[in-house]
Amino acid sequence: SSEECIMAGEFQNQHPNHTKLSPDGIFGSKFVTVVASGDENNQIHFEGYQVSNQCMALVRDDCLVPTKDAPELGYIKESTPEQYVPDVFYKEKDSYGNLVTLLARPLPVEYLLVQVTTGFPVDPVSTFNIRVNKPFPIENRADIGDIQDFGQLTAYMQQFPEYRLLEAMSDMHFLIYLATMDMLPLKEHMDPLLEGVREQNAETVQHWSKTDQWATVEQLIAAHAPSPPVDGGPPVAGPSFPTGGAAGVWTCQHCTFINQPHNASCEICNLPRS
Repeated sequence: SSEECIMAGEFQNQHPNHTKLSPDGIFGSKFVTVVASGDENNQIHFEGYQVSNQCMALVRDDCLVPTKDAPELGYIKESTPEQYVPDVFYKEKDSYGNLVTLLARPLPVEYLLVQVTTGFPVDPVSTFNIRVNKPFPIENRADIGDIQDFGQLTAYMQQFPEYRLLEAMSDMHFLIYLATMDMLPLKEHMDPLLEGVREQNAETVQHWSKTDQWATVEQLIAAHAPSPPVDGGPPVAGPSFPTGGAAGVWTCQHCTFINQPHNASCEICNLPRS
């Protein structure tokens, strides 16, 4: 649509392509828009495009606006006392096959697009190449039973000894949960961790694990993890608190907050009920 082209033009103007081969040192942009969709074989399909240099210039000079009723058409603004806008023209064939020149009011957006080839490497190298029996759940899949919560975090981390901390952190979905979890969001403190994961530097990740923020997470993991069996008996989940009360309310065994019966996790600490 014309609005998408204008947005792409804005981003491309923010990320110019610097080159010695251009008289002014800049030609085009490094920014590419990629659309992920499905194909006729039910496989993931990618298409990439940029807007042309002419579209970038029109967007930069605030000459191109979207139309109200036809998303596939843009519109070149008319001159005003505050802004002079030169006339813009495009060519197309009429019903008789003749090439005619038309004023770009309106302007079909296909004249502004440049196709970009997309593909994948034969031997891809991935930063997130985690291989465990139980990977961390993917976000936004609660409707199919994949729920991200602190219980899942505990179960995930228990698969890794301390020397495999870098491998544990090399899971994109796990990192997203650390950054956004309600109980203790770590987004503001994760830059060293992300740098260590990007460079696959175990020493950097180990150094980050000594921070107060991760120490708090480790204490919560230890509190939530099942206690080791005693004399061959079954594992014990830890200290318990009365769960009865009015209308079936239950008390969190970690922070003692009294929750409503329909809550599967605590409203305060976000830890699971059991």
